[in-house]
Amino acid sequence: MNVSHSREWLVALPDHPAAAAVVAALGTAPQRLNHPSGRPWIVGEWESADFRTASADETSIAVLGPVSVTPQRLAQIAARITDATALDALELPGCYHLIAAVDGVVRVQGSLSGLRRVVHAEIGGITVAATRADVLAALSNAELDRRRLVLRFLLSEIPLHTMNAPLWRDVHAVDEDSCLLLAADGRARSRRRWEPPPDDRPLHEAAEALRTALGDSVRARMNSGLTVTADLSGGLDSTTLCFLAAQHGRSLTALTKLAADIGDDDPQWADIAAEHLPGLRRITVPFTEIPAHYSDVLEPLPPTEEPFPGVEDRPMYRAMAARLAAAGSQLHLTGDGGDETLMGGATGVFELLRRSPLTGLRYLRAYRALERWRWRDIAMYARERRAAYPEWLARRARSIIASPLDDEGAANLVQLPPWATPEAVELARELLLEEAERTHQRGPDWTTHHTVLGIQLCASLVRAAGPLYAAEGIRLNSPYLDDAVLHACMTARTHERRTPWAYKPLLVAVMRGVVPDRCLARSTKAEGSNVEHVVLRVNAEKLVALCEDSRLGRLGLIDPRVLREICTGFQMRMFTPYAISTTTSTERWLRDQEQLVTTEAKP
Repeated sequence: MNVSHSREWLVALPDHPAAAAVVAALGTAPQRLNHPSGRPWIVGEWESADFRTASADETSIAVLGPVSVTPQRLAQIAARITDATALDALELPGCYHLIAAVDGVVRVQGSLSGLRRVVHAEIGGITVAATRADVLAALSNAELDRRRLVLRFLLSEIPLHTMNAPLWRDVHAVDEDSCLLLAADGRARSRRRWEPPPDDRPLHEAAEALRTALGDSVRARMNSGLTVTADLSGGLDSTTLCFLAAQHGRSLTALTKLAADIGDDDPQWADIAAEHLPGLRRITVPFTEIPAHYSDVLEPLPPTEEPFPGVEDRPMYRAMAARLAAAGSQLHLTGDGGDETLMGGATGVFELLRRSPLTGLRYLRAYRALERWRWRDIAMYARERRAAYPEWLARRARSIIASPLDDEGAANLVQLPPWATPEAVELARELLLEEAERTHQRGPDWTTHHTVLGIQLCASLVRAAGPLYAAEGIRLNSPYLDDAVLHACMTARTHERRTPWAYKPLLVAVMRGVVPDRCLARSTKAEGSNVEHVVLRVNAEKLVALCEDSRLGRLGLIDPRVLREICTGFQMRMFTPYAISTTTSTERWLRDQEQLVTTEAKP
């Protein structure tokens, strides 16, 4: 087996005789834990600071990741567990994989956000679980799935549970709200372990719960024994984490990137926050020292589990990781996930209209002014929310098109770029219709559903960035994506968590008295969309180079000629930058995968 690892991977096996052959196929694995029978239970590669395990009677429990639990506490938990399903209620501060062996049944689960996910495949007659899809793909000699590749360059609002699926045939992801149970006979089943909570808590009650959860999450990192750094972007999310980290009395180094856009006021707000953080060490990176977008897009890099979303930003992530490593960082905190957990993925105004018509109408008027909604948009949103998600997905799948990328194309929320071939469109339609038959809506309404899937999309971005930091010896951490944090956020009343009159009122309520009032009063959010079109013009030559002998073209999924014409003709419409980014990311990933084949072919 030949697979590129990014410092951490893990395979979990049932207590079955065939497990020995799987381990043999893995080659040399630095770490291994056995079942009481002596057969392999967990094998892989991880840092000792990130792994804890304990046993009692017929139960063994292991956790991998930043988590606040001692081996003694784990042993106490193991002592009272006699059934693998009893672990549903376990909630520890942090973000981790949980692997338990209880009376012959192995339970494997990741995090609700999907930042730590679980995949599985049948190998040698038994089901094997892992933390990375490329490990199982290499073990089983799985082929790439063209249909899954097509979904990687879908545009606009996408079926996220499908988007996050492994890119190899017969390698499957466990739903984030579920766990995988491996029986001793080698068979497996998935079991739902979590449902979104009722969003019925008043803001002040939810704030109390979130204050505890977020504080515990940051404490888990600060007490890890590792050197911790953090982003201090100027946004409220990262600012909050810095102030919570500062409460632990340990020195903190914070990273601030200066803005490329003259209208970006993030650095000024970062400076304001830094004035109130005594002993803070700062790394300030001028825009001129940040590598240009797409600057490494022609550079082969070690293969990863999945395409890097936002491949144009990959050079920046690599550069920031190198800066942090030079400062001694071993664990880095980011504010990623704050938008998705604190506010949610939809306004909730349409559910509010049904529950409380007068309040809902007041909110609707405000959102219409703020978002510049047209009445026909409002009618479309309201109509779509009458259907359950599977029905919505099936309807969208049947109408999928290769979009012209203009504004009107946004109305069709499942679309492919204009360089997608007719075969690619048909493959996407076929797969999405299959998904519509087996998927389920997350939560009781569309607001909850969008919130959950928005969190999972954000987690997929953070997960993809992890290997870039791991290459520098740094664990990338986003406390807002911890199970306890997202659960606490989702208990708040939706219309109080996200309103047209206040910015992140839930976080403001949580941090009042901890973060200076001046920082909490910020109501702006920077965005750099005006830079995107300039980036494409500057990098047209590199993008055209990827059209030559395109691997996506070889697979019959894109027409490189159309892509080349748009890259060189500067036919820049609303979705052009995003469409080029997703396609380029997938193309780059396919080329990097070829390195594994080349390595295996060498004598």
